[in-house]
Amino acid sequence: MIRKRCAIYTRKSTQEGLEQDFNSLDAQHEACAAYILSQKHEGWTELSNRYDDGGFSGGSMDRPGLTQLLEDVRGGRIDIIVVYKVDRLTRSLADFAKMVDVFERAGVSFVSVTQAFNTTSSMGRLTLNVLLSFAQFEREVTAERIRDKVAASKRKGMWMGGSVPMGYDVVEKALEVNETEACAIRMIFAEYLTTGSVRQLSARLNDMGVVSKRRTDRHGRGSGGEAFSRGALYHILRNPIYIGKTRHKGELYDGLHEAIIDEETWQRVQALLADHGGKQINAPRRCAKRPLDGLLFDSMGRAMRTTYASKSAQREGTTQTKRYWYYTSKTSCIEDRNCIERLPAKEIEDLALSSLKTRFCDKSWLADQVGQAKECDTSIADVVRAADAWSAEIAANTHGIEAQFPRGLIDRIDAQKDQLHISVNLHALPGLGRSLETLVASFEAPFQKRQSGRAKPIIIVPEGAPQPDPNLIALVADARRWADELLAGKSSSIQQITEREGLRSGSVSRILPLAWLAPDISSAILEGRQPPHLNATALRNLLELPLDWNEQRQILGFPHP
Repeated sequence: MIRKRCAIYTRKSTQEGLEQDFNSLDAQHEACAAYILSQKHEGWTELSNRYDDGGFSGGSMDRPGLTQLLEDVRGGRIDIIVVYKVDRLTRSLADFAKMVDVFERAGVSFVSVTQAFNTTSSMGRLTLNVLLSFAQFEREVTAERIRDKVAASKRKGMWMGGSVPMGYDVVEKALEVNETEACAIRMIFAEYLTTGSVRQLSARLNDMGVVSKRRTDRHGRGSGGEAFSRGALYHILRNPIYIGKTRHKGELYDGLHEAIIDEETWQRVQALLADHGGKQINAPRRCAKRPLDGLLFDSMGRAMRTTYASKSAQREGTTQTKRYWYYTSKTSCIEDRNCIERLPAKEIEDLALSSLKTRFCDKSWLADQVGQAKECDTSIADVVRAADAWSAEIAANTHGIEAQFPRGLIDRIDAQKDQLHISVNLHALPGLGRSLETLVASFEAPFQKRQSGRAKPIIIVPEGAPQPDPNLIALVADARRWADELLAGKSSSIQQITEREGLRSGSVSRILPLAWLAPDISSAILEGRQPPHLNATALRNLLELPLDWNEQRQILGFPHP
């Protein structure tokens, strides 16, 4: 007789009653165990491992017991799965199809103790599908019923569960004011009106020892009692439950609980939050993915992901928001977070694209890569032709940088301190039609990383590329303009220019000699070809600028023409 290893799977949708010594899961398990015992003459043997999911819906496969069961099925440790009813396994036809596929691959069958059918026949599978269709229908109807019940209850101002807000306790399924916590809530609103800043409010509460609500879950685990994060404070300051209201689908309803904050204080706090940019974001968020997501890695080999920062500025009487995109290191632990690397997205994409253009224009490099590849039956002429076609296509492309990176062309980019190590799959070039095969070639793309001032963005440019400095150009332009005014008699003195421009005494005198820079130096600054160390601060701090052009070149670091 062949021994058949039987695994019992049990599930209950809610946590209700699971704390009892003999609960629904135990009842299901006992019924299944008895069925296995009745089949002992067939060689059925119950496995000691239990696969229980208490408090998990059958509408999802995200269940720890089910996950372990499927792992053991794939590992060949189970021959038969026994359940009390089919809907204990799943209430979704789509999920059931996935499970059946796993079962069939592993040669595993399953049995429902209370629903006898044979899935090896077409009639048995039809019966099973009908049963699961009704199970899915029941789940969807139940979900609709619960949603309607929650909506109706909230419209009547009833608290419908969830995390109990600080300032309240739950007594007989209703919110009652906790006076100690309510004092802390009133203090939070009052301090925010005083400081006008959530950041300062957080620091102020920390100094006063005001901490978050202490909670204990049903397993006896404690949480809370910690300093407030800014996100938690924003949530409290915006929560209408403190003025005795409930919110549902963006609408406010009069609640059945007692208010902690008066209406006037609430309105003042909301106005202050709105003035300080603390408005809620109602616009849909755009996808934050960029072309090098998943392809770019930092100097420690960690994948980099897209992120951004937004900054608002007043222009011509209107507030405009500018978004700055970056690639930052993905971190997995606290230690990693201390050394996050950040690269400006557009600059790094432009550098990668320009480096690709340069390489694909180099016919000898392309020929070397194809020639060095082993077992490659693609001709050099085909690759060169495809590279030329790609270069011509992106030269005429006006659809943004995302469209200029063909899918699969870039295999990986490692960002080092001063260079990119770029690996490409030449077979992914459009026109070759061999994107499923690989012909990997690699090259280095040196770059310079510049940042003048902590508040200025990081600039990535190819090594030796011109980099105009707006501050430096403006400084030389001011010097020339002031010199022209003095020579033409439009300004009578340096003092008059200083007062008109609102500058400190001596500023114009220090900048004015720049009007007599050598022509080649002025041209180099205008075109961004100045030495890396030369910036506006360095010129302002220059003690004396000689009139001799050769001495100027020597002091400022320019070559002699």
